[in-house]
Amino acid sequence: MRETSITTEGVPWLIGGNFNTILSIRDREGSNTNRQAEMIDFAEAIEDSRLLDPGYDGSDYTWAKNGLFERLDRVLMSEPCTRMFEAVRATNLPRVASDHGPVLLRCKMAGTNYGGSPFRFQNMWIRHEGFLDLVREDWGMPTDAEGLLNLQIKIARVKKTLKKRNKEIFGNIHSNLRGMEEKIAVAQAEFEDRPSPENRTEINKLIAEYICLLRMEEDF
Repeated sequence: MRETSITTEGVPWLIGGNFNTILSIRDREGSNTNRQAEMIDFAEAIEDSRLLDPGYDGSDYTWAKNGLFERLDRVLMSEPCTRMFEAVRATNLPRVASDHGPVLLRCKMAGTNYGGSPFRFQNMWIRHEGFLDLVREDWGMPTDAEGLLNLQIKIARVKKTLKKRNKEIFGNIHSNLRGMEEKIAVAQAEFEDRPSPENRTEINKLIAEYICLLRMEEDF
């Protein structure tokens, strides 16, 4: 990090991942091992590199094993990087397929305007019951037009119907996924406070549901 900070003087840059050490005693739960020297070295490296921690939301710990919980994963950024973005948000996501939880970083550019969302056909639509009948019904309705205008009206009509259908039936996939992530985070926090078999079972149940939602999102 120190070398990178020298070669990127004045340039926005960030670094994130598993640093395999903690920065504070608050980053650890379940052990009284003295890691003061490691924490000092890590803090000095961050200070020498002139990096900032944007903070986080979500779980306090990104790694867990055998009753030990630590925040080993984090994101750090240079001061020019903080000026580059209007807002920066790091979220510690639930641990699902690993003893490490992923860290999601969202950066919002100042004055960014993405405009309206484009129309995208989703493969999962054709697997839903009634899809072909829905398209057939819309396409078969008269338009009182001919040639390319007739085609344009039909396509626009089907597009409108599919967007409405998507919002009503599939539009909650992402929100369901986020909701499940929150439930897993709560369950893992409860397990950290009280590592009982019942709490472990609840985590496994929620993770199974989460994986099902992930497959739905992958299809989406």
